[in-house]
Amino acid sequence: MACGFFISADYSIIRPVSNSLFIHFYGSGYFPYAWLSGLPFSFLAVALYNRYLARVGCARMFAFIASSVVAVNLVTALWVNQAPWLSFVFYVWKEVYIMLMFQQLWSVIHSTVNKEKAKFLYGLLFGFGALGGVVGSFVPGFFAVKMGSESLIFATLPLYLLLSISFMFLLKKAKTVTFEKKGDFFEGIKLIGSSRALLFILAIVVLMQFCSTLIDYQFQLGLESTIPDKDCRTEYAGRLFSIIHAATLCLQFLGTYLLVQILGLRTSHFLVPFLLAASNFGYLLFPIFGMISFSYILIKSFDFSFFVIVKEMLYIPMKPEEKFHAKAVIDVFAYRSAKALASCLILFINPNFLTWANISLFVIWCIIVVKYFKEKTQETVSVYETTESSS
Repeated sequence: MACGFFISADYSIIRPVSNSLFIHFYGSGYFPYAWLSGLPFSFLAVALYNRYLARVGCARMFAFIASSVVAVNLVTALWVNQAPWLSFVFYVWKEVYIMLMFQQLWSVIHSTVNKEKAKFLYGLLFGFGALGGVVGSFVPGFFAVKMGSESLIFATLPLYLLLSISFMFLLKKAKTVTFEKKGDFFEGIKLIGSSRALLFILAIVVLMQFCSTLIDYQFQLGLESTIPDKDCRTEYAGRLFSIIHAATLCLQFLGTYLLVQILGLRTSHFLVPFLLAASNFGYLLFPIFGMISFSYILIKSFDFSFFVIVKEMLYIPMKPEEKFHAKAVIDVFAYRSAKALASCLILFINPNFLTWANISLFVIWCIIVVKYFKEKTQETVSVYETTESSS
């Protein structure tokens, strides 16, 4: 819970700052190019992570990534105004490192929590992450104009020191995670290709991030045109993310558990695309900045809470290699690939058609959920009939 709190607190400060600095130096029209640039960077990050994780162990891998985060962030805070290109690097970097940090944390959690406990604990664990997001969002939300956006980046240093202490304590208390064999990027690809569950997770992650990127772009366009001042933009984004994290907090502490218990895992997977499609229809009817801000709040709060919890529950029965190597490919590389694909669409389509593109993707999402759970039900029935005939 402490690890999730500190990772989210840092990211809720860094995210609005990096967005605002990027718009200040490049403009919102360059976001698709940044998302495309993140693809080879995420490929390299996942390839190195999978290649060396088994060799160096969880503790050393965490120490290296955490040190890199602090170093890059402090360099950006000190010299971004003298070297504007750092704002581009900083924006791409923060999108990759946040995924690696949560990837490490949740891989350890999956190896220590069984399926029965996960129903009760996952919402609580994610909830403390959301609480960290709420607390962290107050920093840019109320101090960006007074202190300047760049100065807020220095918060990474104390937060990551506390995170490192918490993570080392977590590894000390957790059971040892062992691997049957060393992995690399392509080993993760092979694992995904051989598992229907992993292919399903890959599909819904790609769809979620594709849709999220399209809404993100629409929001950034509106933000730049509505709030031209850099620090005021940071404050608005900080306060917006405090609302997102507060909504996430409510969903994670109580809402997700109740929804999963009432709806079941299958129906829960339909809820996210249905709600997001409804919000997009709302934006078609009322194409104003307030409405796209609402759609942005909705997709981000569900992405950080309900969607990620029902997705993470699918990893529980899997092998350690699938939880670490295959999961890294999906949660980091596939995440970035989806944003890159969405960027290509943004560059070649009229912005007025982006909402219709999103609604089409939500329909495809529902079809994939129907097909997967139908096949899973048939497999369960087949196993049951085989067992009965053997008896």
